Amino acid sequence: MNTINLGIIGLGNWGKKLATSLEQVDQVKLLTCFARTKEKRDSFSKQYNCESKNTLEEFLNDSRIQGVLIATPHSTHVDMIKAAAEAKKNIMVEKPLTLNSKDSRICLQAASRSNIILQVAHYRRLLPATRLAKAYISDGKLGKIHHFESNFSRPFGPDPDRPWRDKESEAPAGAFTALGVHMIDNLLYLGGDFEKVCALSTSFDKNTPLDDITTVMIKFKSGAHGIINSSLRLPFVASLSVHGDLASCWSEEDGIKFYTQKINEEKRIAISVSPINGVVENLKNFCDCVRNSKRPETSGDEGAKVVRILEAITESNQSNNRFIKV
Repeated sequence: MNTINLGIIGLGNWGKKLATSLEQVDQVKLLTCFARTKEKRDSFSKQYNCESKNTLEEFLNDSRIQGVLIATPHSTHVDMIKAAAEAKKNIMVEKPLTLNSKDSRICLQAASRSNIILQVAHYRRLLPATRLAKAYISDGKLGKIHHFESNFSRPFGPDPDRPWRDKESEAPAGAFTALGVHMIDNLLYLGGDFEKVCALSTSFDKNTPLDDITTVMIKFKSGAHGIINSSLRLPFVASLSVHGDLASCWSEEDGIKFYTQKINEEKRIAISVSPINGVVENLKNFCDCVRNSKRPETSGDEGAKVVRILEAITESNQSNNRFIKV
């Protein structure tokens, strides 16, 4: 198995998380890094034993690099992806892909023109309880699916170390841009395409930059209903459930616990699953796609669906909470 050489753009908290996670991936080497400030570049390259590049052009012109990890602010993704695609580098970008559908189309077109891999880091669909929920749906164990419920919340700001995350321009759907996108992707994975969404977003504390709670109702093209809650101010929760006319199932504690309950049962039953590191598995998948020229499961097309739903959530909240087709 040949070694995949990677470079990383964006050397903040999540960039460091990716670099640390790569240490658990076989046959991959982090060769180079780039950020706007020399201090960050020098510190990161020393910590992770990789080269520091002084300019983005120098970084992308390194012929040894087969793939680029992008962990920069959301609004910069489109320019980073365009530049990396033009340099014929395969790309794994943090979610969301972009902040609007126009920029998503630009990214998809750039990747297609250069015939490179574009993967979006929607890794929570890889978590074992989420995978098992998908298997239960596919095997018909739940019957006809009526309803999905999910909540992804955590005390995530304001964050003085990452002030860009608290800007409305970087988080147009509030908590959904940082957190709720994970559940949007999970529900697309489990339930298929959305038909329309309706959003209600509220700020309880006028001193916080973004809304404190956002709730989204979903009508799936299958006819099923869904709901997602997401907050940047509440205790950590990452859960989802699927409810059919034969049984229900739950993925809880961020995909490490799974429960099921048949229609004639009064209590849930716990089913054992083996926990994984979703960030590491996502990076393994990216390297496998680069090595074997495979299409990623969470491709640019999948990421663009999430972006369109984010747009619709924002539009709904700004138009008296009406349903918006997606």
